[in-house]
Amino acid sequence: MAEEPRAGLVVGGRYELIEVAGRGGMADVWRGRVKGDAGFARDVAVKQMHQNLASQPNYVAMFVEEARVGSALQSPNVSEVHDFVHDHGNYYMVLEWIDGIDLGSWVKWHVQRNEPTRWELIAAIGVGVLRGLAAAHERLGPDGRPLPIVHRDVSPHNVLLTTRGMVKLIDFGLALASDRTKETTEPGIVKGKMSYLAPEIVAGGRPVPASDQFACGSVLWEALVGRKLFDGATDYETYTRLRDCMVQPLRPLRPDIPQPFAQIIHRALSPAVDTRFPSTREMARQITTALKKVQLRKDLHTVLARSVVDARTSLGITHRADEHSDATPMAEIMAESTPRIEVPVQTKSTAASIVERAKGLAHYLPFFGRKRG
Repeated sequence: MAEEPRAGLVVGGRYELIEVAGRGGMADVWRGRVKGDAGFARDVAVKQMHQNLASQPNYVAMFVEEARVGSALQSPNVSEVHDFVHDHGNYYMVLEWIDGIDLGSWVKWHVQRNEPTRWELIAAIGVGVLRGLAAAHERLGPDGRPLPIVHRDVSPHNVLLTTRGMVKLIDFGLALASDRTKETTEPGIVKGKMSYLAPEIVAGGRPVPASDQFACGSVLWEALVGRKLFDGATDYETYTRLRDCMVQPLRPLRPDIPQPFAQIIHRALSPAVDTRFPSTREMARQITTALKKVQLRKDLHTVLARSVVDARTSLGITHRADEHSDATPMAEIMAESTPRIEVPVQTKSTAASIVERAKGLAHYLPFFGRKRG
């Protein structure tokens, strides 16, 4: 019988659980602490898989794969995976603890203040995300052969802005690694948040690194405008906008954005893979070049750090985030924000409901007409 996680519990003989900091469809994230000799102590994030899913091999395999993929990446722009623990029937992933706020909440904070985001900060954030993606896309195996990883879930909630002005790409739970030993996706299903799927995925193609680049372009467009690029009144309308790659021009909406930066984002949002940038690293390089042409009076990391602290203070974010994952390396995984075809509602047990929520990032295509709230 699995032991119920609680504050004060020590897992793996070394990680003390302090408090729940974020909740998601597959796991909860605890703020934890690892202790060493001579009074050494360090905060960590302990991601605990829901007990109802821990007995299901397919979900366990997904959780193990997330840890394996995360531990294989080394980049200052990717959250680090420190350890993986199976203790008393529960599965835990130990990650670096990051004080910050997710990009989605940061953008909403600006919208609430009726204040546009600074394009220079969005550009800097984009460079951080793209460098994190480059680390995944350019991964090499022990023999030096390319073993790329496609993130598949680049979205505002999976971009963490830290109180030190750094950018962290988080949550590789849906990542597609070329050396994965077992396929965990059912035939006919695609994974990822609907509004950020690339046209080639919507058309039934296999995700490629350029698909992450498209998603990053969509995230940057949204961060500049304050609303989703692909967002229809119904699921089917959103699907057709994605399929037809209906991209609204940036400059009429944000005339303060330099033309070169707008062109970079629109190139990443090209419907055809071969007309996008050859790599996310090249896209990052071109954004950096566009930034260098602007006379900046202050270091962008410093400005971003101050903005993150102000947003957290205004939103009342400390270490806890009961419903969202604003302050932790944990993406919000909710079925409501990632629509799929659904069977008529029936009474379900608590366990079944949690399993259904965990499937929230899996989509059957095409989507048909359910009105969104």
